[in-house]
Amino acid sequence: MNTITVRILVFFLSLFIMITVFSQISMQFKEDYVTETAIIYSSAEKVAFQGVYVRNETVINSRANGVISYTCRDGSKVANGSVVAYTYSSENDILVNQQIEKLKGEVELLKSAQNPGTTAVVDPSFIADQIDEQYQTIAFLIAENDLESLDAERKKLQTLMDIYQIVINEETDFDDAIDNLNTRISELEGRRRDPSGMITAENAGYFIGHTDGFESRLSPDTIGSLTTDDIKDIIAKSRKERSGNLIGKIVDGYEWKMVGIVDPRITDFRVGSSVTVKFASTPDTVTATIDDMVGTDDPGESMIVLSCDELTFNLVQRRAERVEIILNDYKGIKVPRGAIRFNKDNEKGVYILLGQRIAFKKINPIYECDEYILSQITSDRDYISVYDDIIVEGEISADLYVEETEADDEPEEEEISRPVRNTEGSETWETEAEDDETDETEKNTEQDD
Repeated sequence: MNTITVRILVFFLSLFIMITVFSQISMQFKEDYVTETAIIYSSAEKVAFQGVYVRNETVINSRANGVISYTCRDGSKVANGSVVAYTYSSENDILVNQQIEKLKGEVELLKSAQNPGTTAVVDPSFIADQIDEQYQTIAFLIAENDLESLDAERKKLQTLMDIYQIVINEETDFDDAIDNLNTRISELEGRRRDPSGMITAENAGYFIGHTDGFESRLSPDTIGSLTTDDIKDIIAKSRKERSGNLIGKIVDGYEWKMVGIVDPRITDFRVGSSVTVKFASTPDTVTATIDDMVGTDDPGESMIVLSCDELTFNLVQRRAERVEIILNDYKGIKVPRGAIRFNKDNEKGVYILLGQRIAFKKINPIYECDEYILSQITSDRDYISVYDDIIVEGEISADLYVEETEADDEPEEEEISRPVRNTEGSETWETEAEDDETDETEKNTEQDD
């Protein structure tokens, strides 16, 4: 075995031994500490309470006798003098009208599905994908209890499935089905009876087909006279009802308010600030403003007043419901509360791993809870940064601790550059080291001469 081969083998053997020793030391070091990587995290202050809707409402009275059939849905906008309901002598008359409207809707869906302009150019795979997406949409609406949108999405799914049957030649057209439906419609129209009366809206606004007895008691003008006991009483007694001649009400405009009881000690409720409101009965969320905070004799109870200008079908179904308001949404670097320490200057921060060394990084809390705090995101290297390895458990060894994170990075001597004019008259750059070398060469040249 020649000398070169021996040297190569010794080199690789030495390299292997060094890597093994380094790995063992590194693993032993890491096992002494439990760390958690610093990440960007968002957190919000949430407050839940039982809220009471307050709106300008006008009750609709009717002296008409019979069974009521409404012509518009709750939350729909109506004009002054428009018909909001008809009265019939029996419920069977209403059912006949409902069946006629339903069959007419099915006829329209079938006519739309067999439109040659649609079926002649549509690819079967495209329709199949559309059906699958529509099915997922309906499943989502059912899970979210969004019944308002469900019927419209069901009709879309039915149309897509009808189109698919024609595209794959399962059906040529739906003429026979349409004829059968029209025959049934004609039979039902022969049994239809005209309404015995009609009910109109006395003013424009948003229609609600029920009352709860608090329409005259609750309005934006009466909020100032409400007490926390009044709110508790309304929450306990609120219910939908249709009593006597009261068949519904009109909400004047789309603005509404909500009152509730909260504990002012849990967070800072700032009057005039915007909050997000989530509801227990619907997936809808709205943006509202904190109008007022009214204190009481109980330091743990204050009346909160919210205002909003978003009105939907779901938001007119109840007088009171459980709501959650999101006050502040914070974004920062997540730091486990158990990792927080203080340095010799009594500054709050955490210890982090820097390779095999330990450094102290300060934190600037912007949000705190029982499990963690959020530190403000900053480019200052003295503060915690994203992806730092925060030491959660382990004894901090003095010989591994460094005062500053830059301690291991000794700055190298910078070579000072200066412009030098070359023979063509233009400027080039060279370092002092190069100058010294040039000067030495010039000296040698002069000696040779």
